[in-house]
Amino acid sequence: MIDKVALRGRMRQVCETVDDRLIRSVQLWVLLADLPEYAAARTVMAFASMPAEPDTDGLFARLHHDGKKLVLPRLEGGEIVPAPVINGFTIGQWGIREPDGDRVDPATVDLVVVPGVAFTLAGDRLGHGKGYYDRFLAGSNAPTVGACFTEQIVDELPVEPHDVRLQHVIHA
Repeated sequence: MIDKVALRGRMRQVCETVDDRLIRSVQLWVLLADLPEYAAARTVMAFASMPAEPDTDGLFARLHHDGKKLVLPRLEGGEIVPAPVINGFTIGQWGIREPDGDRVDPATVDLVVVPGVAFTLAGDRLGHGKGYYDRFLAGSNAPTVGACFTEQIVDELPVEPHDVRLQHVIHA
């Protein structure tokens, strides 16, 4: 049995050593833009990256250039809700940048780009352990894309009944 806590620790260390993070992040967003689900999406829910994650500021610029509406997750009452960035960010409970706009109806989200600690190519994902994304995705019909560094791809992950399998995993 894979130890989730140990795997999270190992993956965080691996991600902290990625030295070409910005270049590889740009490559990720090119891969994302090649997906038919991206072309069809009007509103994209992405994530505000933490230091060891793929840099999403380039994704935000790409979404703007492509005429897509960007919404980001904000933690409210132990759940994530999508909201746009209007004037800037606030810093949320976990030190993550959160949008300052009013929440939007999750049904208006056409594509969700999901962070994680580890992924399989089949779409299994290991998050940070709080279940926020699994709960959000369980109530969403939007296509899902996990975005990560190649070093975060593993052969298998422990899967629990509440885990939501992603439709795509892109990596660079």
